[in-house]
Amino acid sequence: MNVVYLHSHDTGRYVQPYGFAVPTPSIQHLAEEGATFTKAFSCAPTCSPSRAALLTGQVPHSCGQFGLVNRGFELRDRDKHLARFMRQAGYATVQLGIYHEVDDPLTCGWERYSPYTSDEATRIRPSSS
Repeated sequence: MNVVYLHSHDTGRYVQPYGFAVPTPSIQHLAEEGATFTKAFSCAPTCSPSRAALLTGQVPHSCGQFGLVNRGFELRDRDKHLARFMRQAGYATVQLGIYHEVDDPLTCGWERYSPYTSDEATRIRPSSS
């Protein structure tokens, strides 16, 4: 089984799978083949704490992500990150694009990291485990 965790930057829910007229064919295809969450909320008003809450299962004041990583805030306990759990369960873990929980994504359990977005990201492949 493959797991794709997709979190877009500052998009909100204004994309095709949620009934809006913004064409996102790849996201639409993923939504049709997988799961789409329709009842959700944000744990924080800024991106780093919100993403940390999603990826650790902890609210920002519990995981230590009180503010933006580019302002010096980072996760306290990187062992409680989704990437680490997935990797320990035998999954290849690859982080593509923007990352706002710590300065070095590899310290959270990602096997590979690429800051690339767009077509360059499609060439990144996890190493076989």
